[in-house]
Amino acid sequence: MKKLLLCTALLASFPVFAAQRPVPAKAPVAKIESNMGDAVAAAASELERNFAWAKGNPIPIFDKLAVFEFSAPTAAKLKTVFGSARPYTMARAPAAAGMVAFDISVPAHSYADLNELNWSWSALKANLLTDEAGRTLTATGSWPRLTIDAKAANVVFNDMTVESNQRRNGDDVWLGTARADVKSVDVTGKEPAVAMKMEGLSGTSSVAENGKEYDIGSDFSIKLITVMDEKIDDLRMSLKMNKLDLTSFEQLSKAIQKTTKPGAEPKLDDIGPQLKAFVKGMAAHGTAVEITEMSAGYHGHRALMKGSLALGTTVDKDFKTTNALMKKLDGRFEMRVPVALITAIARNVTQAQATRKGETPTPEMLDSTAKSLSDMAVDKATADGYARLDDGVLVSIVQFKAGKLTVNGKAVALPTGSQKPAAGAKKPAKRRATK
Repeated sequence: MKKLLLCTALLASFPVFAAQRPVPAKAPVAKIESNMGDAVAAAASELERNFAWAKGNPIPIFDKLAVFEFSAPTAAKLKTVFGSARPYTMARAPAAAGMVAFDISVPAHSYADLNELNWSWSALKANLLTDEAGRTLTATGSWPRLTIDAKAANVVFNDMTVESNQRRNGDDVWLGTARADVKSVDVTGKEPAVAMKMEGLSGTSSVAENGKEYDIGSDFSIKLITVMDEKIDDLRMSLKMNKLDLTSFEQLSKAIQKTTKPGAEPKLDDIGPQLKAFVKGMAAHGTAVEITEMSAGYHGHRALMKGSLALGTTVDKDFKTTNALMKKLDGRFEMRVPVALITAIARNVTQAQATRKGETPTPEMLDSTAKSLSDMAVDKATADGYARLDDGVLVSIVQFKAGKLTVNGKAVALPTGSQKPAAGAKKPAKRRATK
């Protein structure tokens, strides 16, 4: 449902999509059978193929989307799950002079899926508003409740909203921001019985001009995570990609879409030329990925990481092997962990161990044990040279340069593996056997 909402209500609000290559798992993960998953994936794939790269005034695009008919196989899947071959309705709505509006809705419904996986949701509503020239676009939407009841757990999403405010520039790129909020997510495990609650979830994306390139930012935060009696507050991940060449990024994204089946990971042999062009463009434009902030709070203390990763100037030989390309990466990250946070965790672990043994330690005993464990951890980190102590805070500087990794200046060995050809590199010809 989430992807369906994004593909319909916010189709024109998000100008680019991240194209990350998943890391293959060491062992194959069994696929959970779900008619819902298959239906939504099939619908999202068709919507993406038909609308993701549409250009110009969005009004004709929205009119086409309003009457779009899915292919017969996809329509059959959607009808099984949603009771309709088109699970959403989209139509023009009243608007002020010079403006054009569209209302989008998905009716409330429930569905008993395979493997005792049950879905239930309230009505979803969204509105799009643009000027007649299609140069500005605002979007708002709300979805009060989505419930997923599975064998292992029950998950409930409460009070979801979306909003965006963007404008289309002369290069046909949508600039501005889009935001999605979820009031809370309740997860109740069944075997074993465990409860987790996340409150105040918020995600924001932004696109801004930077000369001839663009800066793309994303910010995700959770105000409070409660697992049983433990609390983590103000979790935040803020990322930014500076000076991105959207043309080469779009070419790479199109290549991935064209050569990769839904749910599968891209094959480097299929997207090699486009990936090579994109990577070379990153180096030429000085594109950098910046972690503005990655932090979390625990018992009034915060751990923080920030830094950036960029690619140096590349030449064709750098693409012959993955290792050669890795040597062009230049990254620097700073991690800061208060000693008081380590002590708080140590105290909690000590209390949990005592509870399991049926013991009731005094507060003084808990404090003493926690301090001893914390001191051991801090002494170990500083003695080994992986961190330094700065006014009660453990600080580590992680650097990756010329294929070498260091932590606080201390070299760290990297895993060695086969040197596979990098993207776009030609595979060596096989030698002919000699008689």
